[in-house]
Amino acid sequence: MPDLATRARAILAAADPADKVALTRALAADWRADRVAPPAAIAVPDRPARLPKPALVHPRDVPKRKIGSGIPGRVALLHALAHIELNAIDLACDMLARFAHAMPRAFAEDWLHVAADEAEHFALLSARLNALGAAYGDLPAHDGLWQAASKTAHDL
Repeated sequence: MPDLATRARAILAAADPADKVALTRALAADWRADRVAPPAAIAVPDRPARLPKPALVHPRDVPKRKIGSGIPGRVALLHALAHIELNAIDLACDMLARFAHAMPRAFAEDWLHVAADEAEHFALLSARLNALGAAYGDLPAHDGLWQAASKTAHDL
């Protein structure tokens, strides 16, 4: 039975957002069914895998968009939110992979719940983008959340 940290690292290693969502859903279901071993101390990647799109740019280089009631404004808002949710999946899985082995079970349960919630949020936002004729990755985004997390990766 694979351990929690190894499964969380697999989510970090998945570049395709749909794979991240599917792996997160499966991990949460397996955890609830007691089919996941306690977390082990493992090596964790410096950053999560990503597809080439969206292009990641410095926060100051993300184009300013008018977020209004028209389709382009809705797409811009939904894309930004989807990007935040995708990062949140990875941030929660990084916490699990990096620190859960040294923490009480409730720590792992809480972070796994966060990852599962964020996966659902990303899936809903992605579906809405698709309904509007767009897709996650169509617009550039920034890597600020992950850059901030990287600075403290060594310390819970």
